[in-house]
Amino acid sequence: MPHITVVLNQKGGIGKSMIAMQLAAVYAETLSAEGDPEVAVVSIDPQSTSVDWAERIEKAGRVVPFRVIEASGNIGNLRKLRRAKASIIVIDTPGFLPLGEDGESIDPLGDGPVGDALRAVLDIADDVIVPLEPDPAGFKPTRTTIERVIKPRGLPYGVVVSNWEPRDGRLDLERTQSMVRKQGWELYRSDIRHFRMHARALEEGRVCTQYMSNHTATKAKQDFLGLALEHQLRRQKQAAL
Repeated sequence: MPHITVVLNQKGGIGKSMIAMQLAAVYAETLSAEGDPEVAVVSIDPQSTSVDWAERIEKAGRVVPFRVIEASGNIGNLRKLRRAKASIIVIDTPGFLPLGEDGESIDPLGDGPVGDALRAVLDIADDVIVPLEPDPAGFKPTRTTIERVIKPRGLPYGVVVSNWEPRDGRLDLERTQSMVRKQGWELYRSDIRHFRMHARALEEGRVCTQYMSNHTATKAKQDFLGLALEHQLRRQKQAAL
């Protein structure tokens, strides 16, 4: 039975596809046997960023080291993911527009196919990763995601601070981490730094395990290795409960 992780934040453009693809890449490097991939990314994002990324990897003459599945229009198959032949499934999700901000009785995921797909994957999820960039515009959507979507479902989750610029020092990172702690939200100790090679990865058709071999590439990959290790430790702790 696979472990299913949903990468979720109400805000679009906050790095959900980046985390889904790169996390799957480092898991695939350590878990996949040749010809029998144990890791999959399932996209329910109508923009299909993950699917586009996988196609660009193949066009560049490289091998996608895990399955990438487009499932945004198939609620029935989403409900069957528990029976999938994979050890780890990472679900890439779209941003969503919540309805009834002041009415707690109204489902914040809204109506329509996006809301239905989000509900379907959250019903089967084992845990949730919530990306958060050091940008004030991301705070309110993150609060909606955690307080109105994740917590009511009792799902284990963790916020990952991503895309922070190390050349500017650690102040933005530490402020964002402090804000998360003040809210009482679960926080990953691992964080994702901004590297230009991450920003270019989709265009060039690469994941972090396929970056050119140099010191900067090693540092860029280490962030996702650290996240995968911490995620794995959380999974093990969760399984032991």
